[in-house]
Amino acid sequence: MRFLVVFASVIFSMLLSFHSYSFGRSGHGLVCDMALQLVSVTTQQQLASLVAASPHTEFASACAWPDEVRGQDEFRWSAPHHYVNMPRGEKQVTIEDCPERGCILSAIADMQQRLAADKHDWQALLFLAHHIGDLHQPLHVSYADDLGGNRTAVYFYSHEMPTNLHGVWDTNMLSKLGYDDDYVKQEALFLQLTADNIANWQQGTVLDWANESAALTYDIYQQYRPGMLIDDTYVLQYQPILEQRLQQAAVRLAFLLEQLLTIENAE
Repeated sequence: MRFLVVFASVIFSMLLSFHSYSFGRSGHGLVCDMALQLVSVTTQQQLASLVAASPHTEFASACAWPDEVRGQDEFRWSAPHHYVNMPRGEKQVTIEDCPERGCILSAIADMQQRLAADKHDWQALLFLAHHIGDLHQPLHVSYADDLGGNRTAVYFYSHEMPTNLHGVWDTNMLSKLGYDDDYVKQEALFLQLTADNIANWQQGTVLDWANESAALTYDIYQQYRPGMLIDDTYVLQYQPILEQRLQQAAVRLAFLLEQLLTIENAE
């Protein structure tokens, strides 16, 4: 109930505080900015303190940090933690699909533990926030044989613009829909949230949320044809799903952050 009350109290503040972000970071920026608006003022303050210790100044832009550092020697261990793969044709992922080096499922659990143990661990916060976003992008819960859609071949609105399914879902559709620079559209996505949405989407486990993506991935591949042209028909078909995944990620991230960061308040 407390979380629903917080949601109702921040609608107005959301109108004043939504930011735009350069493309490539739009999905993570949207998720983290919406999550920030959903948490309590106390948790917002704790998040601000954590972000201040990071290389960034705002939570939404900071959520892209794990992508910025994954290729650096110090953080190369984190590269496999942005996804989990399942055998071709499967519709569900299990924890057994997580290899010894880890995957997004183990990484989320690890970062929750790190943040619970140390409320000043800004890296754990940013990894957790980023991975929750990735978990809700279907192609991050996908098939190993084509690297989560990175080895597929499609064209996006032009036969002169080759790309792949992963890129379409990571960035291209969001850009086409205007989410990288349209303040009104970003604001509207948040304001579509309802108390019922929030209550329903808080349910389940991280594995349940991953399997929502797995089911979507299976459907996406049912429609995939090598060299296919992705245009308005495809984008409009999947727009409601893509937008809902952003909203679900934000709600669930906010829920986890309230649980992890308010423990300190009770001590």
